[in-house]
Amino acid sequence: MFGPTSVRVRRFKRLLFGPPKRTDQQHLERLSVASGLAVFSADGLSSVAYATEEIMWVLMAAGTAAAAYSLPVGLGIVALVMIVAASYTQTIHAYPSGGGSYIVSKDNLGIKAGLVAGASLLVDYVLTVAVSAAAGVAAITSAVPSLRGQEVVLSLIVIWLIAWVNLRGVRESGAIFAVPTYGFILSILAMIVFGLIRAAAGDWHPAVSPWSAFGIGGGSQAFRQMANGVTLFLLLRAFSSGCTALTGLEAISNGVQAFRAPETRNAVRTMGLERTLLYTMFAGITILAFGFGAVPKEGETVVSQVAREVFGGTGVFYYIVQATTAMILLLAANTAYADFPRLSGFIARDGYLPRRLTNRGDTLVFNSGILLLAGLASALIVLFRGSTHLLIPLYAVGVFAAFTLSQTGMVVHWVKQARQRAESIWRHGWSLFLNGLGALLSGTVLVVIAVTKFTHGAWIVLVLIPLILAYFTYVHRYYARFRESVEGLLHEHLPMDDAKAVKVVMTIGGLSPVIDHSLRVARRISKDITAVYVAAEPDLGEKYQKKWDLRRHGGVPLVVLPSPYRDVVGPLQTYLGQVHREHPETLINLLIPAVVTSEPFDDYLHNGTVDQMLRELRYAEGVVITVIPFFVNMSSARNCRITHFRFVLLQGKRTGSNVGSQKRSRTPDLQAGV
Repeated sequence: MFGPTSVRVRRFKRLLFGPPKRTDQQHLERLSVASGLAVFSADGLSSVAYATEEIMWVLMAAGTAAAAYSLPVGLGIVALVMIVAASYTQTIHAYPSGGGSYIVSKDNLGIKAGLVAGASLLVDYVLTVAVSAAAGVAAITSAVPSLRGQEVVLSLIVIWLIAWVNLRGVRESGAIFAVPTYGFILSILAMIVFGLIRAAAGDWHPAVSPWSAFGIGGGSQAFRQMANGVTLFLLLRAFSSGCTALTGLEAISNGVQAFRAPETRNAVRTMGLERTLLYTMFAGITILAFGFGAVPKEGETVVSQVAREVFGGTGVFYYIVQATTAMILLLAANTAYADFPRLSGFIARDGYLPRRLTNRGDTLVFNSGILLLAGLASALIVLFRGSTHLLIPLYAVGVFAAFTLSQTGMVVHWVKQARQRAESIWRHGWSLFLNGLGALLSGTVLVVIAVTKFTHGAWIVLVLIPLILAYFTYVHRYYARFRESVEGLLHEHLPMDDAKAVKVVMTIGGLSPVIDHSLRVARRISKDITAVYVAAEPDLGEKYQKKWDLRRHGGVPLVVLPSPYRDVVGPLQTYLGQVHREHPETLINLLIPAVVTSEPFDDYLHNGTVDQMLRELRYAEGVVITVIPFFVNMSSARNCRITHFRFVLLQGKRTGSNVGSQKRSRTPDLQAGV
């Protein structure tokens, strides 16, 4: 039976997060290809909205005309997308139970490599949420200039709103995010198609020709002027910035078991669909930005400029593109919310993160992981003032470190498979080639990003990952020491092992009917009972000592403990230690009455002393603590009465049962501190 407060809290949780779901209903929470694309691919697909712009921001250091180099840089990224996505398809086939970088690296390269991959991805997922929220808000402020200056607040609202949706369950988040995801895909594809139709009609921006910028058709002089300011280092920096388009590609391989059966087939189909849409949309936006002469500028994104050129600045289709772009950028963080809790759960399961991260909540999601992710991303937004351009340099370092380790691990996996089955290594030649090429390219990109972005913020990630690894080591060593200590209890003699009697010490916070009911519980435990009152005020101690009725209370004595420094727990702890020394063969059972009312928002008016006792006395040697909750119905002031009470053991064997009910008609005089 639950008390009034518990019932109200549960009703509020159901209203906020939906009804609880049974464990055996977990298969009903799985995703189809359509909903899986919305949940796991929002991050990758949304990156096309800012990847081209980030390339151009870097190139413009050599002049506005240098932005034309975004086309060859973009084509290189398209090729990289195809290779990395194909290599992750091999990972899905090899690890149908979920083959993210952490698991693949741990199984094939060792636990240290796995932890590096795990730490890298955790950082990347936090950045994904922060960057997505900041980029989505930037799209909104481009269309609604009056909102500029509120980026931080708007980003925080987005982060916690998406967290709330994910706390309601996987299936719910897939259904909610499907509409904006597919709306974005259709609007961008429509913009590309109409833009290319205008290009075929020769309707490019008059200041830029798609060919003359590269010396074709009489533009050699413009090309030479542009090339003078463009260095190889600048091109590599631009390439590394554009590689943010690859973030989120590994999410599907990490969440294969989130798909409906057949899981592997549906995951592969979703990966293929994401890959095709990703390079099509990214290439289309890059070509249109190049052709229409769109360049980055404060206050308006490149996608917004392209949409204005294609549909007109005041047309309804322009606002559709902006609206869907803003929504997908805001909701792209959902990919991280889907994978960060799973990954942290895997690492916690192996003993390198707190074990509570492995627990699923009422709606079958990893609540602790979701809340942790939202909190860390919020801190980044505040720290970097909600700026996409300040956050982007930190981006992609972690994901390409994970890519490199994962693909290298897959190469080792195929070699192991061949040896175990006594097969020729070339039987897995195609898989080896794809994963090997993916590892080579990912490693190269990682070095490029680390070098070209080091002074622009990448050093923060390169420092942060070792710190996370140090925390992993600390947690793992703590759990190892904890296991050794617990196992050592088998050979250790504890004070309560040879207890021949039980002595009840019952705390009181005042003279009230609660004492009578507590004594009923105490008599069921032992005949040796002592009531204790800690007198923070001497006058009250004397008053209660005089009013204590031995006959009414069955001969139970009252011990008043003076507390000249007004400390409630200290004198009680000293008294318990004294009793334990005088009676080493006696087990002390400390009874603590606690009031629970029907008004959940009034809980702070009670039990302040009780909470303090539970915090500090749980370390007392040879003491078992029993809490007696008294549920008091406050719905009517005149009929206020104790409806029933239960007691539970906090130390020792945990029990709980209804042992009585209050039938007195008078209003109890409940004192503070009971």
